[in-house]
Parts: sequence; structure tokens; C-alpha cells
Amino acid sequence: MQFAVKSYLGTGLMKKLFFVEPAIYYPPAALVMNIVVSRVKLVKFCNKKLGLRIGNKLKQGLDIPLWIRKGIEFEKRCVRGLMDTDGCIFNKVHKMKNKQYSYKRLSLVSASPMLRKSIFDILEKLRLSPKIRGNRSVQIENKEKIAEYFKVVGSSNPKHLNRYHK
Repeated sequence: MQFAVKSYLGTGLMKKLFFVEPAIYYPPAALVMNIVVSRVKLVKFCNKKLGLRIGNKLKQGLDIPLWIRKGIEFEKRCVRGLMDTDGCIFNKVHKMKNKQYSYKRLSLVSASPMLRKSIFDILEKLRLSPKIRGNRSVQIENKEKIAEYFKVVGSSNPKHLNRYHK
């Protein structure tokens, strides 16, 4: 039943935004589903109107489109979308002198150096003290700054919200 609800919401959004019926695939032995829309017009729209490039994103230097970078509200919404879809909130656990410590971390991993830099710059502009970890991850590590992120940027991802409030 859970997949039916999610697929209904996903397909409804695709219909509303793009006027197309998406295909839904459930990969075997995975707790995910893929919602796929294959339309030449949709690709052209995303390319011409939104500035999204066609082809290998990493080779082309995947980054946030310039029109988004021109306004802080667009930047916040973009980071929120990226974090909601590709980010995570987790507990970093370590031991020191036989005592265990656990701290929340907000993290987004990307193979694109340009995208990581843009996300870092936006979070820094918002004074959220981001860090680059392991050369692939942009993180907010300070408890107060994570709280500020959820206040200023927000989230629509129930999993992130549940983990944050735990």
C-alpha cells in the first residue's frame, strides 16, 4: 500500500507539471521505485528554459544554473531540493577515552566539484558554517547551525525531519 500512495503522488505531480503519464518500475529486491518520463519535448524544455544540460553532467561540470544563483530565495529552495533528494542527516559516533559521543550531521555528497562548491558557497552565505569532508561531502556539523538550516532552508523530506527531531 505504501508504494501505491507514493506512486500516485509521484505520477500526479508528473501529470500536473508536464502533462505526461510516467512509467513506474519497481526494481527487484529493492525498496525503491523509479518514476520515468521519456519525452523529447520535456528534455528540450529542461534544457532551454531551465538551463539543464543534455549529456554527461560530470564531464560538463554539473553546477547550479546561473539564474538560481542570482537570488538567495532561489538558492535556498535549490539547496533544499538537493538536500531533500540527495542529502542525509545522520549521527556521527566516535569514542574518546572509553566514552562514546554522538553528534548529528547534515550531509550532501556529490561527485561534481562545481556543485559541491556552489552548495558550500550558498550554505556559507547563509552563515551555516559548512565543511567539505572527504573531498565529496558538504556537511553542516554544528548542532545550532543544523537547527538554523531547518529554520531558514527547511525540508519536505519526512525521513530527514524525523531524524532531525529524534
